[in-house]
Amino acid sequence: MIIWLASYPKSGNTWVRLFLDSYFNLIGKKIFSQSFPNKDLYKKFKINYSNFGEIIENWESMQNYLNLKSQTNYFKTHNALCTINNHKFTDKKNTLGAIYIVRDPRDVLISYANHLGQNHQKILRLLLNKHNGETDVIEGKEFRRTLMGRWSDHYNSWKSYKEREVLIVKYEDLVKNTKKEFLRILNYLNKIDGIKIDINMLNKSIEETSFDKLAKKEKKFGFEEASKFGVFFRKGIVGDWKNNLDISISKILEKEFVSEMKELDYI
Repeated sequence: MIIWLASYPKSGNTWVRLFLDSYFNLIGKKIFSQSFPNKDLYKKFKINYSNFGEIIENWESMQNYLNLKSQTNYFKTHNALCTINNHKFTDKKNTLGAIYIVRDPRDVLISYANHLGQNHQKILRLLLNKHNGETDVIEGKEFRRTLMGRWSDHYNSWKSYKEREVLIVKYEDLVKNTKKEFLRILNYLNKIDGIKIDINMLNKSIEETSFDKLAKKEKKFGFEEASKFGVFFRKGIVGDWKNNLDISISKILEKEFVSEMKELDYI
């Protein structure tokens, strides 16, 4: 069964994944953790990945294959929990649970713009575009691999999932109350997957995956998820938009996403 680590890009998903990788390693639990979908799965199923429709048609088949083994699989995804042409992104048969990390869309915009090397107006249009999705590159060929949609649609798609319990984690809470929030994540995983809780290992993993340590490691060794436009672990602070985002853009986001932002106490 799959436990998803889901989010809109630049919302803290990678931080949570690295924390869990560290924690699982410390407690001696082997976890298969990758992004979904990925190159190995395209190859296994002979998917013409340049045709997004073929990826969609194989969502279920790829997950069925991943779940042939009895172990729990942890997969990071930026895909919305959507249905396209009667093809569900996932279902109760393949999914055990999901941790959804959400971040203030104004900070998402700032961080996403830096990651993609684009101006704020371009990223604003992406966050408001119901057809927005990630692209990837294999052997020099760029192709579409996910559907994310509008920031609000993405959040609502995972929040509203009824077939399995979804844990909603705010990036801002992770920064402010790191131990409390990671312990909440472990309690959730204990509940649905029997993951044991060891406070000493929790503390060690928090220390190992602090933003400063991750940034220093990236500077020294690089990081596979970094883009050509700059480092992956850039700032990671809460409220960066206040000093870097034009007020006209922030007002558009607040108007377009007013319901979700009020619900999450962002406005």
